Amino acid sequence: MKSKTIIKKFNLKLIILECVALIFIISGIKRLYVAYNAEIFDAIERRDWKVYESLTDLDGPLFLASHVYWILTGMIIGVIAVGLINWKNKFGIINSIAVLILTLGISMTGFFSDGIVNRYFNYFCGIFADNTLITFLIGSSLLILVGILILWKTISVYKTR
Repeated sequence: MKSKTIIKKFNLKLIILECVALIFIISGIKRLYVAYNAEIFDAIERRDWKVYESLTDLDGPLFLASHVYWILTGMIIGVIAVGLINWKNKFGIINSIAVLILTLGISMTGFFSDGIVNRYFNYFCGIFADNTLITFLIGSSLLILVGILILWKTISVYKTR
């Protein structure tokens, strides 16, 4: 009997839309990290190791690990926020668990970090500025804003049903 009520609360459209919103937010957080460490990333891109060493005391692997920590923190905060929103609107815990699993899976592919999507998005944001800080700040702001708007619209549409 209880499994039927769990399946009733399973809403695939809601899960996919929340997942897409979280992917945008997480991608925005990744770009925010690059904007925050723009000088370091510029030094790495130029292969200027003296400037890199003057800017941070972290060696390469630890610097990359801190990037992963930012991503995981953003993902955890996003999934908790979606879980709280789903709980408040009585959408069911199964939706939140499915969003967590799908978000982890999609984030691991690096869809927004690698390939053609990233290249065109970097080009678009590069139109507005020449330096890494402003370019990635604009990109992160756009992605986070789009993610929040999708999440807000998704919740408002399903809340009225």
